[in-house]
Amino acid sequence: MMNSILDDPKATINHVNSLAFNRSTGSVGETEAAFYIRDQLDNKNIDNNFEYFGYIGPKRVLMRLTYLIILTYLLLNKLLIVIALYFSIKYLFASARNYSFVKEESSKNLVSTIPANTQRKKRPVVILTAHYDSFSAHLPYRLQNFLFFIFRVIIVPYFMIKLTVSLWILADFIVSPNQDSFIIDLILMSSTVEFFIFFLIFLLIYNTKKSMGAIDNASGVSIIIELAKKLNEKPLENMDVIIVFTGAEEWGLIGANRFCKRNKKSFSKKYILNKSLNINFDMIGTYVGLLNKKSIFNRKVINQTLNENLEDAANSLGISIVKHNPVISPKTDHRAFQKFARKTKTDFQVACFHSAKDVKYIHSPRDTPDNCDVQNLNNVLEICVKTLRKIDSESYPSEKI
Repeated sequence: MMNSILDDPKATINHVNSLAFNRSTGSVGETEAAFYIRDQLDNKNIDNNFEYFGYIGPKRVLMRLTYLIILTYLLLNKLLIVIALYFSIKYLFASARNYSFVKEESSKNLVSTIPANTQRKKRPVVILTAHYDSFSAHLPYRLQNFLFFIFRVIIVPYFMIKLTVSLWILADFIVSPNQDSFIIDLILMSSTVEFFIFFLIFLLIYNTKKSMGAIDNASGVSIIIELAKKLNEKPLENMDVIIVFTGAEEWGLIGANRFCKRNKKSFSKKYILNKSLNINFDMIGTYVGLLNKKSIFNRKVINQTLNENLEDAANSLGISIVKHNPVISPKTDHRAFQKFARKTKTDFQVACFHSAKDVKYIHSPRDTPDNCDVQNLNNVLEICVKTLRKIDSESYPSEKI
């Protein structure tokens, strides 16, 4: 296959190699990665800017859980004077109100906009996304997901129920005084077990020194860096292109969610969202994978038109694509844009390149650049350029200029 659009066939893999270091969420490495991307855009005179945001990191979550367990103990033992004293000191003095043993984490999205050649009053938009942070763990990826599932589905709801019961006991709404001792002992004991499990999950999962984050997700970043350069050289005729390098994806899609929330109203006014789309790039490793998730209820392919366009482009270029139909959609930034489509009640389409079989490498020392095949990276780049040109040529809005 001829890669005719590529000025430098090694550019994508060079980016992967340059970003193959610890970029864990909230770390210095994450910031270094963001500056590397910014420099790549600046070198081609592509306008870009940082959008900063704060979020609650894992240490702060652990700290808050500790506070809640202590509060539960105090409530169950009816030590209201201690609680009253704490909140009096906390909110009586301005300097103490925002004090915390662990500060709120901060991250940033790097956003670049390439305007369409034809500036209509309202036009479609293409949003290209890839996260640049990484994640390292002691445990295999699938076991990590299982433990996080236990945390979200069992530990958090259980704690909220327990805290509610504690308040009921305090007010003597549910149980008689004779029953208090047994229930209090049971809840206090379970609090210790719960905290131990929670701490164990974080102790076993988090490791900030192992993974180089090549497949996940220096690969996706490398592709949209080169896409930005290509589309800046020759912009689309009718569609704006917004390129978003998201931060803090590994801690709950925070960067993508903040971007969607921040721009929901303005995009609804500025763009024709029914003709707009997002392509997310999260893991392009040993092959080219494309999410093709079906609804559990009607089994219809989500974003069928966009996926078909991507497949048609791949077929015309002689590129093989592996389509995935997972029971549970992977937790990548494309979910934030699917939610964006629901909230705006539009036909905004979302696609995601994701080599699902490569999860065996990610979040571990095995996630190295040699697992990112340069041909796969360049293939995805070519597929997207061809697809976007085609969609752009068919997207003339009905509104007058």
